[in-house]
Amino acid sequence: MARGFGLLAVLVSLLIVGLLAAVGLQRYFQASLDPLVGATPTNSASPEQAARLAEAQALTGRTMAALTLCARTKGAAARMTGGSGGCSLVEVAASAGVGVNGATADGRWQVTVAEVSMSGEPALPRGQVSVADVGGNAAGLSTSLFATPAGMVARCAAGGAPPPSSPSAGQGC
Repeated sequence: MARGFGLLAVLVSLLIVGLLAAVGLQRYFQASLDPLVGATPTNSASPEQAARLAEAQALTGRTMAALTLCARTKGAAARMTGGSGGCSLVEVAASAGVGVNGATADGRWQVTVAEVSMSGEPALPRGQVSVADVGGNAAGLSTSLFATPAGMVARCAAGGAPPPSSPSAGQGC
């Protein structure tokens, strides 16, 4: 009496798993495409603009991470001393990769809003980081990252609009 699976059973199983993976990956990639690509013609982003928005999102992410770490550190100290637990861009400029004025070294991006504090119980970050174009091939693009009680929310704007000012403004990134 033979034990285990036969060759045909293994091949059929692999075929089914392969088909499910192909369909699942296709749906994942369709769902994760940049929402600005394929949007309406007045606010759509070209592939070049999408790449620049990705740069801006990386900058907002780095800045948010640096501000959150600073706020966590200051927040812990504030709980012991009764002080403030917020942080500003000046305190984390080097960690965020920008000058104290918020400009990147290549002069294409400017951090326009950078404020994060820890609040609530448990202490969670709340605040905003916004980045706008200064010129060059980033012209007309901006992005914001919001720390909300529900989590991080990224919003983008193309076509010369200012950085989104709330988690519901602009377009998803």
